[in-house]
Amino acid sequence: MTATDKILDSAFNLFMKYGIKSVSMDDLARRLGISKKTIYEIVENKKDLVEKVIRIYIQKEERDVSQIVKESTDAIDEMLNIGRYLIKFLREMKPTIVFDLQKYHPSIWNIIETEHFSFIEKVVKNNLVKGQKTKLYRLGINTDIITKLYMANAKELVNEDTFPNQEYPKPELFKQFFNYHLYGVASEKGLKHLNSKISIS
Repeated sequence: MTATDKILDSAFNLFMKYGIKSVSMDDLARRLGISKKTIYEIVENKKDLVEKVIRIYIQKEERDVSQIVKESTDAIDEMLNIGRYLIKFLREMKPTIVFDLQKYHPSIWNIIETEHFSFIEKVVKNNLVKGQKTKLYRLGINTDIITKLYMANAKELVNEDTFPNQEYPKPELFKQFFNYHLYGVASEKGLKHLNSKISIS
């Protein structure tokens, strides 16, 4: 692991544990046992640090999700596995991270909303098409509309005004969302298949 990798990896772990706003460059330097000057040889400032960390996380998640898609046996298995992957991440994440990004780093949050959400949208659309081809999903659903509804709902789940984390912890919220989506699109055949699987927990 290079010096850059160590700095960005440590920053990611601190952000996950304490949130973004709560972590200072001094905190990161102490965690690594190095000077801030060394950190500033890698990043320009905290904003640059946050952007680099977020971009690395996005790349990792997209690789992981692509691997899940490749290894899953069918459309329902694929969505269940993606759901479990996301919920595991949410359980390890400080709930304030999304709020910190939206309020203090809007340009970086915009990267997630444009680049990363575009990737997720393709995954969802392809999954719906795959599910219809294997008759696990209802043939009558419009995959374009359902994909747009999925993405709109997913974005709303991180809206603190609608779903304050103290009342609606993100892991439980996304668990309900994934199950809601799957039971909504599943055909009779798909429902039998879904009910035979271990649900997202």
